[in-house]
Amino acid sequence: MKKILPLFLLLTLHAKGKEIELKTTITEVTVFQSGAQVKRTGATTLPTGEFDIIIRDATALLKKESIQVKGDGNFTIISVNHQINLDDQKQDKVKWLELETKEKDLKRRMEDLSVKIEVLRTEEALINNLQSVSTSTEGVTVEQVAKAQELLKTKLALIKNDKLVASRQMQDLYEEHQKISQELSVLKTPKQNVSYEIVIKVLAKEETKAEFTLSYIVPNARWFPTYDLRVKTVAEPMVIDYKANVTQQTGEDWNNVKLKLSTGDPSLSSQKPKIETWWLNLNQRYVQPKQQSNYYRYTDAKFTKLKGTVLDKKTGEPLPFASVMVDGTNIGVSSDIDGNFSLVLPENAANIKVAYIGYNQQIVAITSEEMNIYMEGNVQELNEVMVMSTTAGVYANDEISSEIQKTPGVRGGRNRFSKSEVDGIATNPTATPTLNIVSTEFNIDEKYTIISDPKNIVVSIQSIESNVKYQYYCAPRLEKDVFLTAQMTDWEKYNLLEGQANVFFEGTFIGSTLLDTRFLTDTLEISLGRDKSVKVERKKSKEFNKHTVFGNDNIAYREWDIAVRNGKQQKIDIIIEDQFPISGDSKINVKQEEKSGGILDEKTGIVTWQYVIDPSGTKTMQLKYTAKYPKGSFIGLD
Repeated sequence: MKKILPLFLLLTLHAKGKEIELKTTITEVTVFQSGAQVKRTGATTLPTGEFDIIIRDATALLKKESIQVKGDGNFTIISVNHQINLDDQKQDKVKWLELETKEKDLKRRMEDLSVKIEVLRTEEALINNLQSVSTSTEGVTVEQVAKAQELLKTKLALIKNDKLVASRQMQDLYEEHQKISQELSVLKTPKQNVSYEIVIKVLAKEETKAEFTLSYIVPNARWFPTYDLRVKTVAEPMVIDYKANVTQQTGEDWNNVKLKLSTGDPSLSSQKPKIETWWLNLNQRYVQPKQQSNYYRYTDAKFTKLKGTVLDKKTGEPLPFASVMVDGTNIGVSSDIDGNFSLVLPENAANIKVAYIGYNQQIVAITSEEMNIYMEGNVQELNEVMVMSTTAGVYANDEISSEIQKTPGVRGGRNRFSKSEVDGIATNPTATPTLNIVSTEFNIDEKYTIISDPKNIVVSIQSIESNVKYQYYCAPRLEKDVFLTAQMTDWEKYNLLEGQANVFFEGTFIGSTLLDTRFLTDTLEISLGRDKSVKVERKKSKEFNKHTVFGNDNIAYREWDIAVRNGKQQKIDIIIEDQFPISGDSKINVKQEEKSGGILDEKTGIVTWQYVIDPSGTKTMQLKYTAKYPKGSFIGLD
């Protein structure tokens, strides 16, 4: 029994000899993090015999090696070709004749001006000869000669002026004639229309209904994740609105299509890396990677921000909707209408990758917190005409195609794997995740229209309600602001990718942060920013802050009083960190006097207190120590 998919549209076909033009419609698009796979469908009735099915409505930007065709009906697909056709254009005879008439008129006017200029030259020569008349001429008085010369000078000035005007007119006519001659030359040169088409050669032993599914990969499409993190109070779950920013400039509009988002990237090489021989040579240094400090793990200090403008290098004009990504990650934004962008950077970010249609992609080193990116245009010319063909992904007749439908792991020459439901709490889900062997695919429930232009379309993936643990942190020796973090233990099941996030706390937007999911950890820690309603004060105690001299030693006394006040309506869990100084010289002796029950790290001197503080409650603690050092020297304690 033939399987007729409800998405397939029966479209008009035009038969010309053994060719049939098939109009197709885009029904489904899978967007990768670089590129997209487009699926087109169309249907007709095939007569008996061998025919070429011509598809001309696919974009010229498609990757020809990725074309796959599946047929459903009692016929056989013999081959699939992707080819370029050059058809002569009809020349504009009316425009041609009009330009030729103008050209003839210009020639006549130029001839007339040439005659006029020649006459003026002759008159000029005659006058120059007459000026040779002198008083030696018999019967001519001095007065007569002077008067005649004055008249000749006036006449000569008029002639020279007329000749100058005529020369300028001749130059203008010549330039106009050159322009028209060039237009005529272009118009008379035979032109060809370049058209791209997919040719499917089929054989039908009898008249049959035929349905075709065509898929191919296109560049200039992408998506990247962003998030909205919403926390009403620290007593309630955190809501994560998981969104995709989708953009495409593939040369074809996606109208009302079934949309899928894949974490895969077909543009990347699938070749596994290979370790080469590690050669050691004399006087060759080895640079040990630096260990990253974990001291600021509860703050947003490790996240820096980058802002800038994307500009055309030649004109200086801003480039709107350019893609700005942290190289090697999914973290990115698009520039606004004025070419401006703002990006939260993950730890160790070194480069950004900037892309814009029609321009060379750039990988730019991050050298400051504000940068201008200048893009160079990329002009590609068609140097040669090639007729390409491929037989990959060809499926024939009913029997074969139905068999393929039953065969696991096969879909148009690509691997397909069954859905696996992902556990977790999700409110208002708008996408169904499908786990493949090397990627995750989100099937978006709603249909979308995404036209081919640089603008981003925001697609909702799902809204997640997570029972995170809220943890406050403050290091008052460095900064008295209190930072709120969310500890998420079940984050893997939501298929989160690294991305920028907007934070809304207690109904107010408080800034941007980063969901950094690149590292395998049991708990995903999300910095939610500063909470001004929790106050921390650190000040010196008047009774125990002094300096004395005992024999040959100086003794410095320090006592710090630390107080934390919870100004919220809910209890909070907070970590406070301060530190004792550690002696780096045997002549310095540090004595730890008091730490109010805090946990001490002997190696670093860091003291940690963790408290649960009730609403409007206060906790106090002390850090007390002395430092003894030789008389005549000094140490920096404050």
